[in-house]
Amino acid sequence: MRFNLKTPWGRAWAWLYAMFVEHNFTNIIRFNFHQISDEAYRSSQPTMWQLRREVKRRGIKTIINLKGANPGSAYYAFEKEQCAKLGIDMVDIDIYSRGIPEGGRIRRAKEVFESARYPVWIHCKAGADRAGIYSTFYQYFRKGIAIADTDQLKLWPFGHIRHSHAGKIDFYLEQFLDYQRNHPDAEFLDWAENIADREKINREFKSGGWASFINDVVLRRE
Repeated sequence: MRFNLKTPWGRAWAWLYAMFVEHNFTNIIRFNFHQISDEAYRSSQPTMWQLRREVKRRGIKTIINLKGANPGSAYYAFEKEQCAKLGIDMVDIDIYSRGIPEGGRIRRAKEVFESARYPVWIHCKAGADRAGIYSTFYQYFRKGIAIADTDQLKLWPFGHIRHSHAGKIDFYLEQFLDYQRNHPDAEFLDWAENIADREKINREFKSGGWASFINDVVLRRE
C-alpha cells in the first residue's frame, strides 16, 4: 500500500492507518525513550510529534530506523517526511529480534556508528529488542565497552524478555563470552564473521513458552 501525504484526505488516512493498523497509538502510552550516552538515545517507534519534540530537544542529527525501509508503511512515510523537513539523516536498517544477526549485519552496525552524525536516535517498534541489540553494538563499537559490560538488553527499564524468542541474541552473546574466556584477545566482529556457528547456536537455543507467548502474542513484538 502507498500513502499520499500531499492531500488532507491522504494524510488523514495514513495517520489512522499508522495509529490503529500499525499500532503506533501504543507508543503514546509507552514511548520507551531512554538515553544511552550523551550522544545516543533509544526508543520505540515515535509518533511524529514525539519525533519533532525530541529532535529539537536533544539536537538529534541521525535517526536509525531498525524496521528497515518500508514504502508501504504509513509511519515510515511520515517519518521519512519529518526527517527531511527537520534536516536530519534517516538510516534504514533491517535487523530481526528473533534471529542471530549475520556477521555482515554486525559489520554494517560498526560502519553506521563510525559514519553517523551525532547525536543519534535508535528505534524499532517497541524499543525493547532490536533497539537493545543495536544499542549494545553502539556501546561496543562506538564507546569501546566490552560485550560483558554492555547493559542494553534488560527487562527493566527496556522491556526485553530474554526467555522469549527474542532472547536468542542474549544466548548468542553468551557464546561469544564463553569463547572469549579461552581466547582473551578475541574480537567480537571477527568471531561473528569467521568463528561463530550460527546454525549450532540456533539449534541449541531454547525459549520459554510463556515468555514467547507474552512477547509474540500479547505484546505483538516484531
